[in-house]
Amino acid sequence: MSNDLRDKYVRALQTTEGGDPLSRLARAGLQASAMKFSGLGLQETAAGPGLNFRLADPANGGLIAANEVGDFLQRVQKAVARLAKARRARLADVVKLLPLDFELARLDVAASAAGSIIVDLQPHSSVVKGEPGELPRGGVSWAEIGAVELVRALPEGPEDEESMDSLFSASPVVRRAVADLIFKLPNPRLDINLAVQRGTGERIVSSLSAVQAESLRDRLNIIREEREIIRMQGRLDGLRTRRQIFYFETPAGAEIHGFVDESLVSVVKDHLDEQVEVALESFVLRSAAGKRSQRRYRLIEVAGQQSQLPPGSELDEDA
Repeated sequence: MSNDLRDKYVRALQTTEGGDPLSRLARAGLQASAMKFSGLGLQETAAGPGLNFRLADPANGGLIAANEVGDFLQRVQKAVARLAKARRARLADVVKLLPLDFELARLDVAASAAGSIIVDLQPHSSVVKGEPGELPRGGVSWAEIGAVELVRALPEGPEDEESMDSLFSASPVVRRAVADLIFKLPNPRLDINLAVQRGTGERIVSSLSAVQAESLRDRLNIIREEREIIRMQGRLDGLRTRRQIFYFETPAGAEIHGFVDESLVSVVKDHLDEQVEVALESFVLRSAAGKRSQRRYRLIEVAGQQSQLPPGSELDEDA
């Protein structure tokens, strides 16, 4: 791509730096162009935070009905608000959502195209006095925090079985948010693609086929048993950052892996390949048919720092 074209693109972004609705709409349009024409290498330049989702119905030539787009947008909003509230209030699970929870993590539609919606993740809500709604440092919105958590919980593509498996080591609220997204869809044949453009310039993507969504629905119909908290000393052997999977070598030399939420990712990075004390939530999954899984793990404490999503209640049937 020529430097002249890149310079024009940068100047166009600079003219949309305002926080008013028209500036946000124009900025979202430019970001959509950067995502659509990925070969031009503009994603890092279009660094404003935003969430893009694309839906397609292969059985209908890729076309989807307007009501299906509207329904899915509401599902995304509910999942993002739920995850944001869990991080804000430091809860392992969030069953009930209040109007304030939606307002603090509100998604504003900024642009749309055929089968595609882009929502704005800029901080914009004032905080109600007395409520735990103070924005985190660095100008990151609760909407961005919730959107990142949601997209990271889903697989990157059809071959990403490791992420599908890791989801069942996640905290109850993460599994509940995924259920918000895929349970009782009006059209279960939809292929779903999500992409988050963070304010830092990082871009995270997920792709969930209709077949994978059906598999997730079956797998989420489970309960946990034999739950316990285990503390041990060992070596942090690895981290799959974008999918939030940790790898840990036990004192006996065996390697275990499981889910780590984003609030602990930076701590894990700082202690990679080091001996460290950790706390793990250990459990076995049992399906409605009685089939038991291998033991699974979620990292809830590293070197004295606790997860913002502590151990808690289970995913209820009303998810």
